[in-house]
Amino acid sequence: MLGGLPRSDIPPGGQRDLNAALHDLHHRAGWPSLRVLAREAGCSHTTVSRVFSARQLPAWGVLELVVEALGGDVGEFHRLWFAASSPEQTPAPGHGIAGRREELAKVRRHLATGTGLLLITGEAGIGKTNLFQAARTGSDAFLAPGSGLPLSNAVPLLPVASALREIFDHDDGRWLGQALRVAPSYVRDTLVGLLPELSEGGPPLVGEAEWARHRLFTAIEITLAKLAGVRRLALCLEDLHWADLGTLELLEHLLARGLGLPVVGTYRCDDPAVPEPVGEWFNRIQRLPDVAVIELAPLSREETSEQLALLHGSTTAAGVVDPIYSRTLGHPLFTEQLAAQAEEGQPLPRLLVDLLDRRLADLDDHSRTLARALGVADKPLDDPVLRQVTELDATDLSAALHDLDRRRLLAASDGGGEVQLRHPLLAEAVRRDLLAGEAPQMHRRLAIAIGGSPGASAAEVAAHWQGADDPRQELTWRIRAAEEAALRFDAGQEAEQWLKVLALCRRGWGASRTLEVRARLAATDAFKSSLQFDRAAALIEDSMARLEEFEPAEQAEILRRAAGFRANTAGDATVGLELIERALAIYVELPPSDGYAEALDRQAGLLEAAGRLTAASHVVRRAAEVAAPSLDLSTRRRLLGSRAWAEALGGSVPTALATISDATRLAPPHTDPLGDIWVADIHTGILLRADASAGEVAAAGRRGLEAAATIGIENYSSLMVRWHTAEALLREGLIERAADLIDALTEGPFDLDRWPVHLARARLDIMRGDLVSAAAHIESPEPVYVVEMLAVNASRYAEVEIWAGRPEPALHRLLPALEAAAPTEAVSLLADTFVLAARAAGDAGGAEPRRRRRADALTNLRNAAPVDPFDPRRWPANVADRATWEAELARLVGSLTVEPWVAAATEWNKLNRPFETAYCRWRGAQAAMASGQGTLSKQLLQRAAHGARGHVPLSAAIRDTATALAPSVGPA
Repeated sequence: MLGGLPRSDIPPGGQRDLNAALHDLHHRAGWPSLRVLAREAGCSHTTVSRVFSARQLPAWGVLELVVEALGGDVGEFHRLWFAASSPEQTPAPGHGIAGRREELAKVRRHLATGTGLLLITGEAGIGKTNLFQAARTGSDAFLAPGSGLPLSNAVPLLPVASALREIFDHDDGRWLGQALRVAPSYVRDTLVGLLPELSEGGPPLVGEAEWARHRLFTAIEITLAKLAGVRRLALCLEDLHWADLGTLELLEHLLARGLGLPVVGTYRCDDPAVPEPVGEWFNRIQRLPDVAVIELAPLSREETSEQLALLHGSTTAAGVVDPIYSRTLGHPLFTEQLAAQAEEGQPLPRLLVDLLDRRLADLDDHSRTLARALGVADKPLDDPVLRQVTELDATDLSAALHDLDRRRLLAASDGGGEVQLRHPLLAEAVRRDLLAGEAPQMHRRLAIAIGGSPGASAAEVAAHWQGADDPRQELTWRIRAAEEAALRFDAGQEAEQWLKVLALCRRGWGASRTLEVRARLAATDAFKSSLQFDRAAALIEDSMARLEEFEPAEQAEILRRAAGFRANTAGDATVGLELIERALAIYVELPPSDGYAEALDRQAGLLEAAGRLTAASHVVRRAAEVAAPSLDLSTRRRLLGSRAWAEALGGSVPTALATISDATRLAPPHTDPLGDIWVADIHTGILLRADASAGEVAAAGRRGLEAAATIGIENYSSLMVRWHTAEALLREGLIERAADLIDALTEGPFDLDRWPVHLARARLDIMRGDLVSAAAHIESPEPVYVVEMLAVNASRYAEVEIWAGRPEPALHRLLPALEAAAPTEAVSLLADTFVLAARAAGDAGGAEPRRRRRADALTNLRNAAPVDPFDPRRWPANVADRATWEAELARLVGSLTVEPWVAAATEWNKLNRPFETAYCRWRGAQAAMASGQGTLSKQLLQRAAHGARGHVPLSAAIRDTATALAPSVGPA
């Protein structure tokens, strides 16, 4: 894997600085892969991965190995690690700014060992002074500050005089006096004009102006050299754009002469008031060999998040960061000002208003017209659109563009011929300055001009018609915008546009009630596709509240969508089945339609959720029979996928695989990407159930994941593909490959709308030994209407509790899930849940009567089921699950014999399931040890330890058993 490694969302402080430095080191080392680093460091890939991506502070011993493998400075990293490990978790010394790590390191190096001028440049408020202030902390040099000021009459050499005064005041002139005593006598007398305190009573030296200037420059040069000979000295000259020309020429003279001490200067690049000679000096000084320039760019979104965290004193949520970043684009001063606002929607802070207004002051008529067009557009515009909107001819438009560019009000061009204002807040300032009636007029011009351009964005044109207060035109373009978003598979944007269509319809601008219903249904589907299930549910509930207002066909469409949402809300599939039956009762009275087939498909899904698998299979076949010949390709493939899944759940895996192959072949690659993703979801699910190899499952999912990547979406089915593939990889012990699929999508808190990948992340974290993180990625106890998923959630929760040494809570979570499934055909899918319940009961132990009661209760649950969950004809893993079940029940009632565990391990080994095999061998070793078979126990433990590699808690349990065995037979 070439490239950066995943980063955790670590709060600001020492650990975050350490983690950032480590990732920077990895970058500088050429992004070596985890495998290469693991080999160089002498530890596992997983261990190296956790050093880079875990929220916990890594152990110093491991970190040291990784830093050495990357060729880093071990001493510097130990300092960072020590700062991060302090109880206060304070930021690393001297780092009180967001981002800028590379720039900060450059300034610190310059102050510590450099000579010449390091010039920090950038626009106002970009953080030049803050960078210098952060860099000076911890420096062993004396930093003599001076600054230019925006005075009406420049004071000659003010920054240099200020720096010398700081040196003088530092110790009442002793250091300066020591330097002057070894300098030529004229030096003191020459400096009296800058520092009168040096006068010894005689008149200052005078002479011809040019000679006096030369003498002064030389005297300052000598003085600085003598001062630096006593102790490390650095000059810090801020705001050089405001400095007098004499200061700048002195600095140029010193640099040309080979100044032997470091100078750090700051220079603002966007000030139109800078005199032309100062601008010429800036261009000239950069050509000197002893001058380096750091141009500060705006902060990234991540760095803006860090800045907000520093301002607020805690990690800032994405919901706070994103709105601010979209307005500031990472400009630190703008971010600081907006962050000070109590809530959104408030007027801009006065300081920010004044700063922005000054940037726009004194524009002539043509430049102001152009700025207004760009400000209202708030996006790049090309020359034809600008000419049409501003009504300026080519000459006047060119002059206005040059004027705005000279004032640094335009963003840097990307070479595409479009221009825009430099910053969103500048656009806000322009719009704030418009008089009543001017904004609608400009929006109308923009809507007409942009709408007539090739490749115009319908959403953009619609927004301008909205600004022009023309709802009829807006409605036309909103519909186009929704359709455009659907074509590019941007379901989130599609939903937003349909919502705006719906709002216009409610205001009476819709041509018919049909358009309103179309908008409702399309927005609901788009919200669901974009994983915004709460918003989809809210919209369908609003539609249900007004159900009687719609025609029967429209009611049926609303009811079939509401069925799934209400079942989910109630945690009961029967609630959804009641609604779908109402929808079907309407459909049978109507002509054949796609909606009828899709309603039957929804009914089949709800029947499966209720555990009624046979009934679901019949309904799926009925859906295929009633499907209209005109049914679109994606829906036909969806129905085939549903049929394949029903066939698999019924135990007909070969038939299911044949059906899903038909669905795959129904469309050439890339012609139906959403269908490709859906088919991959079903295909990987069937293969996972059938215990296919991880390679087969990954191959079946590849086309779906590639389709999702190509169209730039992550929907429910693509998440399911990732979950299925990750589970298959984890079964074979391929933890890092599974992590590549899952980790990046699950770094944040649990998200119910993305539960499949969080469930996979929980499994990953269990195996990596991070039980706290695993628990955080498991769905909290909320209504779950799918009987099988209730058991799956309970099983994952139980795994965490069992490995944490808390089997009782695990059992209390598993039993209700099994009791809910036991009366249904879904019990045929839950062999592994029965095994886990028996394990939890065995780990809980207790007196013999309680253990026997629990064994009887579990056996009765199995026997009462309509189908045997361990039927070996249904799933390949059922044989191994049954053998493990029998071994766990024997352990539960106190029968500690080796043979059942060896038999179970043999079956798991046939399926290439190393962790299950290792677990059974470990239990067999415990039984052998209990019966005095030390040698056999040792052999089983050795084989178990080999198979458990990568599974942290299982490996730890095996080691503990080996430690207990060692006194009797020697190390295992």
